[in-house]
Amino acid sequence: MVIENLNKTLTETIKKYGINSIEAYHISVMLAIQTQSLYNNKSLQNYYNKSINALVEYLSINETNPNEVKWNRYAVEKGYLSSESIGYMYGNGFHILCKRIRKKLKK
Repeated sequence: MVIENLNKTLTETIKKYGINSIEAYHISVMLAIQTQSLYNNKSLQNYYNKSINALVEYLSINETNPNEVKWNRYAVEKGYLSSESIGYMYGNGFHILCKRIRKKLKK
């Protein structure tokens, strides 16, 4: 229920202030924290590991890095974490993670 209310508030805030507003950012951070607290670390870590392995496989097959929209569509179909969640857990963002994985794959 908490997450549903935050999600509704986020949607309303984006409509009112825009997606790049500081208000939307703060609510999205709260939403991420609440979502994370619902899962125990082991379960979340398991999803993260599966998602990273899938991203590595994706990058090894495809010549270009996926943008966030493309990855998120793929992630929904396959049951992986979104680009935003992966980037948040990685600590440097999704695009930087893709670049680093790609660099390791080239070695």
